[in-house]
Amino acid sequence: MAPIVYQDLLSPPVQAVALTVRAAGLDSKVQFQNVSLAAGDHLKPEFVKKFPMHAVPALEDDGFYLWDSHAICAYIISAYAKDDKLYPKDPKKKALVDQFLHFSNSILYTRLRDMSEPMWKGLTKTVPEEKKEKVHEAFKSLDTMLEGKQWLTGDSLTIADICVVCEANAAQNLAGDFSKYKNISAWFKRCQTTIPAFEEIAIAGNNQYKAILAKLMA
Repeated sequence: MAPIVYQDLLSPPVQAVALTVRAAGLDSKVQFQNVSLAAGDHLKPEFVKKFPMHAVPALEDDGFYLWDSHAICAYIISAYAKDDKLYPKDPKKKALVDQFLHFSNSILYTRLRDMSEPMWKGLTKTVPEEKKEKVHEAFKSLDTMLEGKQWLTGDSLTIADICVVCEANAAQNLAGDFSKYKNISAWFKRCQTTIPAFEEIAIAGNNQYKAILAKLMA
């Protein structure tokens, strides 16, 4: 039985998993099943029983369950990819990828959530400037880390780039774009032209996300 990824493409972490599958050429080996966050599909008892965090993306693989996007990306490459280019086995190369996965999760995603969560809860229609500034602090760090490099960990695309670019792209919606950061801008263009289905998944998914944010801010 093929692994199943539960998804709603408006979610940046979902976009990262979908792009990882495409980049690894695993379209025929991984199934995707839509879960509507707006309809509350992720809160249904049968979903929560498997995934107590009731979040997407979530992966089911023959009785094995994962709910974190970074863990899912790493697992898919380790278990199913024909090689380890996207998630190297070499300890040092792997550590560099892991470092940026933690940056994606603990810095970018956390600051994105700090901006958006009060809106989802109907508590506000605006983002405080200090929260936007925290995102731009992360952008400045990311821009510095990309200096002189094609990709986050060096000369090759990895799941680190895929995860970080989805979070950075979404963070622009509320914090303001990163066009003034030359290294991020160049790297983002490389992601657009190199990662398969980037427009179809990351850009289209982010457009859905922006449309919802616009309604919440109206």
